[in-house]
Amino acid sequence: MDELEIAVLELLLFPEHFNNIVAECKVKVGRHVIGDALKTLLHDKYVSPLRLVEDGKFERSIGYDSDNMEAFHYQITAKGIDTLNNILKRQQ
Repeated sequence: MDELEIAVLELLLFPEHFNNIVAECKVKVGRHVIGDALKTLLHDKYVSPLRLVEDGKFERSIGYDSDNMEAFHYQITAKGIDTLNNILKRQQ
């Protein structure tokens, strides 16, 4: 896992909109590069796409629109948390 993917995972403890991920990512790259990293994390099941439903709650989405990343929120999965913890332990 590269530095950008790790930086994205670190932002996703709570549901985050794509625009917030781009704005808050500590690795300064373009939207498309962050989008590609997020798509990889989604494919590898480290992140889940979420839809905002009524009352400000989120529900897990079966899929997402890779051409419209802004239509979803994203959150780290249990697999992503385990992987991130292992990476951070090795870096200490």
